[in-house]
Amino acid sequence: MPTASGTSKYVAVREHLLTRIQAMQAGDRLPAEPVLCIEYGVSRITLRHAVDGLITDGHLVREHGRGTFVVEPQYRLRYRERFADEVTGFHAQQTNEGFSVSTSVLGQRVILAGEPAASQLGINAADRVVELTRLRFVNGTLHHLVVSYLPFGRFPETAEIDFTDDSLFGFLREQYGVELSRNDLLVSIDSATEFIADQLGTDHGEKLLKVASTVFDSDGVAVAYGTSHFTPQNSEISFGLRG
Repeated sequence: MPTASGTSKYVAVREHLLTRIQAMQAGDRLPAEPVLCIEYGVSRITLRHAVDGLITDGHLVREHGRGTFVVEPQYRLRYRERFADEVTGFHAQQTNEGFSVSTSVLGQRVILAGEPAASQLGINAADRVVELTRLRFVNGTLHHLVVSYLPFGRFPETAEIDFTDDSLFGFLREQYGVELSRNDLLVSIDSATEFIADQLGTDHGEKLLKVASTVFDSDGVAVAYGTSHFTPQNSEISFGLRG
């Protein structure tokens, strides 16, 4: 099947399959793998990878000896952020999977970088950065709290743009021509501060999953550094490594 520039066959098949199954009824069976391989013009490995991802995310179920079936939408209890295959950003990833993303901007200001933002962004601690604090929702369900830092000297307009409905990385691409190429991640367990607990509806001191992320452009220059805290009730993190 034809794919857009920079889009892998796996991603293209997955997106098309997701659109396809959303128009089907619960209990409907997908065509057999050999049929779908011919239809999409991909290998069985690529097709199985796409289908397995949709099974993991709760859109399909595979029954041994019978086939792969569409399941009720209510099967989807958690929304997964996936770190694999390509760097797209949270908004684009969830939208591509057919979900509605909304944002509550809690804070947007210009401050001195300090540490660790300065070292992650490759700038001086006294340089100015835009600090953007947001709550992210998927299909109206709270997903995570993220605090992002961007070099003010390079992206001054991010201090003023309303990101309630727009994608941060989509804006960087459209306004500044930024193409994402790498996302360095550090995953840890963190205790919820009073502020984080209030925003995520958890107890002060509760153990949460924390992901620190530094995103780079195609020239290998860091464009954003951020930390996200995830609600254990509604969020999942998925990592994929392919050789």
